[in-house]
Amino acid sequence: MRLPKLSGFRAKAADSAVTAGWRGIDYHCHLLPGVDDGMPDVETSVAAIEAMRALGYAGAVLTPHVYKGVFDNDAAGLRAAHEAFAAALAEREIAFFLRLAAEYFADEHLLRLIEDDEVLWLPVNGERWVLLEFPFMQETPFASVCLSALNARGYRPVVAHVERYRFVSQDPAVWLDQFERSGAVLQGDIGSLVGQFGEPVKKFANWLLENDKISIWGSDVHHPGQIARHITPGLAKLGGGRLNAMLDNLEYPEAA
Repeated sequence: MRLPKLSGFRAKAADSAVTAGWRGIDYHCHLLPGVDDGMPDVETSVAAIEAMRALGYAGAVLTPHVYKGVFDNDAAGLRAAHEAFAAALAEREIAFFLRLAAEYFADEHLLRLIEDDEVLWLPVNGERWVLLEFPFMQETPFASVCLSALNARGYRPVVAHVERYRFVSQDPAVWLDQFERSGAVLQGDIGSLVGQFGEPVKKFANWLLENDKISIWGSDVHHPGQIARHITPGLAKLGGGRLNAMLDNLEYPEAA
C-alpha cells in the first residue's frame, strides 16, 4: 500500500532571534550515552542537552546506531539504556522529552529484524516511522530492498541525512522519485546547511531546503561541541519558529 505523501516542512523566519520563544523536538541524535559513537557517558550527554535546551529544544528522539558488526545494538539493550538514561536525567531534575528509536543501517541484518518485527519505531500520526541509513559513497542494493521491506510490514521509512549520500546527489531526480514512491520521509542534518560535512554536501543540502524536499531536520549530534559550531548556525539558516512541528505531540504506546 502506498503511504500518503508528507509535505515538506520548513521553519518560518521569526522577527526575534532563533533562541527567543523557540521550541521543538530534535529528530535524529546520538545523545543516548555509551551505546555507539555518540556520547560516551551521562555527563557528556547532559552537557549536550543543556546546550540544546538553551537553543529552545524541548526534547529529542534518540536514534542510536544499529549496524551489525559495528554497533551491535538490539531493541532490548537500547530500551534498557534508555530507561537508565531517563532515570539519570530525572535524578538531576533535567526536564527534556525523550523518545527511543534507532538508526538502522540498510543491510541483511535489518531485513531480518523487519521480518521478525524487532525494529524500534516512532509513532507519528498513526504511522510507525523507522530511520535507516545507507553507505555514503556508493549505491547499495539494500536501499531499495529495505525500503520495500519496511513498507510491506507497515512501517514508514525515514531516510537519514539524505543530503550526505553521494549517489543521491549525483542522480537526485531518480533517487528522490524513488523515495517519494516508497512513501519515505526525508531527514536532513542541520549542520549540513553550514558545511559540517563539506562544501558539496552543503550545496546539496541547501538545494533540498530551497526545494522543500526535506520534511524533518535533525541535529545528528554526536558530541556537545557540534552544537555551537554547526547546529546553532544551521538553525539560523532554517529560521526561527518551530522545527519538526509534526513531532510536537508524540505519544508512545505500550505496544511500541
